[in-house]
Amino acid sequence: MSDLLREIWESLRQNKFRTAMTGFAVVWGIFILVVLLGVSNGLENGMHANYGSRLSNSVDVWSSWTSIPYKGLPKERYMFFNDNHAQIIRSMPEVELFSRVVSKYNVETVYSKESITLEVVGVESDYQHIFNKRLLSGRFVNARDIAEREKVGVLDERAIEMLGVTADQILGAYIKVSNVRFRIVGVCEKGDRWQGASIYIPFSTHQSIFSTYREFGKMCMTMTSGTRDIEKKVKNLLAGPMQFDKDDPRAIGVWTQEESVEEQGRVMGAIRLFILLLGLCTLISGAVGVSNIMLVSVRERTKELGIRKALGAPPATIMWSVVGESLIITTFFGFVGVLIGSGVVAIIRMVVANSQGAEQVLQNPSVDLGAILIATLILVIIGVIAGAIPAYRAMRIKPIEAMNADK
Repeated sequence: MSDLLREIWESLRQNKFRTAMTGFAVVWGIFILVVLLGVSNGLENGMHANYGSRLSNSVDVWSSWTSIPYKGLPKERYMFFNDNHAQIIRSMPEVELFSRVVSKYNVETVYSKESITLEVVGVESDYQHIFNKRLLSGRFVNARDIAEREKVGVLDERAIEMLGVTADQILGAYIKVSNVRFRIVGVCEKGDRWQGASIYIPFSTHQSIFSTYREFGKMCMTMTSGTRDIEKKVKNLLAGPMQFDKDDPRAIGVWTQEESVEEQGRVMGAIRLFILLLGLCTLISGAVGVSNIMLVSVRERTKELGIRKALGAPPATIMWSVVGESLIITTFFGFVGVLIGSGVVAIIRMVVANSQGAEQVLQNPSVDLGAILIATLILVIIGVIAGAIPAYRAMRIKPIEAMNADK
């Protein structure tokens, strides 16, 4: 065995260029596959983080522009919700949790000497449960805050990161939001990727300070039953009071978490298929490269193999000298490809973690070692077969023909 290994090593050393080219084909194929799988996992984690935290039976309803005239009224009218419309939806028997929502963007906010801009979101107490807002410190807006229009607020993680403070440090402190003092009663986790740094305040307080009118543009809720027909039900209930055609596709919009999860599944299925095909193509190209180089290697060594056969070397020993070379190259360089690919995925993970907002798209990319080991094993097997087939053919050539192969 030691003589065989010494022989294989000597062959690899004497043919550095061939060894390097074969190794590069293996490293490249495994490296690309590792990076693709890591990025795919990161994308999937990001989608789950952005859309998976909400309750599966949650629904958003928002106002928009009409696209159809209604009883003499022109199209292109902007719809707004008011408290009567909210009460109609809140009174639906299948509605479980409900919150009116109103937002004001890019509001100057000052704490100590730090000045940042926040999205100021007016909400009701159910909002926390609809969106599964995990509290890091303190509490959320409650019914008493809304009833008494308290100037209290709940900051999210992005906001305290921008302010350079921790959740415990900011709790109970006062900040100025558009020159109005608010007491911070809680800190919650980040919102979805479409939402910037935010402060949540009582809906009634938002209306009295930041809203010129008593109208708003969004309602959120959860349903006790399925959400399949909710859009039709909502439009039928609001069409008359809001004066729009119930068949108008634009007057109000309805989004359901159930549909989002289905869409997410379709998108991730397409991404997985694309990455699988791309990974297979890369793996196949690596295998073809190994096969071609091993074929050339055996052809170059045909005379050598014939001489050894004529001198009485056992066929198994001659075969293993070729197959062992292929096995060592694919195993060693496959491992190198895994290491390099894993290192690149780790670097991507660190860059994403330190980039503002990037983790909302690509979160915690990681390597599925099981899949990578299987892919590497497949490449090793292909490499062994690629060396064994031409070696077997060379072994069947008569020694005298093999020794005259290069003439």
